[in-house]
Amino acid sequence: MLLSGCDAGPRPFGQSRYAEGTVLAADTSADGRFTLISTGPSPVQVWQRGDAEPLYHWYQGESQQDIVLLATSPDGQAAATATEDTLALWSLATGRNRGFYRLNHPLRALAIADRGRAVLLGYHNGEAEFVDLTSGRRLLFMGHRDRINSVDLSADGRLALTGSHDGEAILWQTGDAAILARLPHAHSVSLVRLDEEGRRAFSADAQGGGQLWRLPSGEPLAALQVPGRGQTFISARFDPEQDRLLTGGTARRLQLWQLDDGRLLDSLQVGLHTRLRPASAMVYGVAFVNPQQIYSISSAGLGETWALSQRESRHE
Repeated sequence: MLLSGCDAGPRPFGQSRYAEGTVLAADTSADGRFTLISTGPSPVQVWQRGDAEPLYHWYQGESQQDIVLLATSPDGQAAATATEDTLALWSLATGRNRGFYRLNHPLRALAIADRGRAVLLGYHNGEAEFVDLTSGRRLLFMGHRDRINSVDLSADGRLALTGSHDGEAILWQTGDAAILARLPHAHSVSLVRLDEEGRRAFSADAQGGGQLWRLPSGEPLAALQVPGRGQTFISARFDPEQDRLLTGGTARRLQLWQLDDGRLLDSLQVGLHTRLRPASAMVYGVAFVNPQQIYSISSAGLGETWALSQRESRHE
């Protein structure tokens, strides 16, 4: 295992190295089966858990720009890859390209619905665009006053959640852009996530605060009981039973939270790339493999699987 010698605490029981250099973007399917890795321009490598070689290599047309955004659908059937001004859609079942698009505005955030039937795009100019890829219908949402930092879709594509530098997360309907709830923050909203059915949401701000919400009312459910300072959330995933939240952050943080009260259940540190400096890592993607196992993919290029059952019992 490629972990620093001074690390304390639990080690992953499974570890795969997917990249030798710094990873610019990464994502994983909800169950950790597929891992997407970008280290710059094309190709994006797609790995299947347990394989010794990439399953697919995806090329972003003729673009030489870095691929900086990756997204997988909640059902693990489709994925999207993007540079600042191009978008490509893919089948995870076959590896085939399902569409390539050039964008009119610089892209900052990306989400994709089940089976790849819709995408949500968040732009630097503060607009968010929903695209139904089956019908071709496009809907422009202009409810924010500043750039979009993060977006998410419910699995069926009917609900959108957008977070902006203006300090607000907004839940809205993709059918008519009607606003269902405004989720206020004291600082810029850096991350938003929905559970698959759109019944709960998580949002984080630039100062390291994390808030859980009940939907569609927008009623606050709980604030995460974040220990200390300096936390920045990068990724998050609700578990299928909807009673836990898994987050990844800066400084190698991988954390498990209780939904009803925001209590921290478990805290882990992901591994390091021994040849890269500074010696830290960001957790780009997290997944629930099953109720007792979680998975993380980090900027160090390491995919790691962790056991939860014994550690969680100590918090009960």
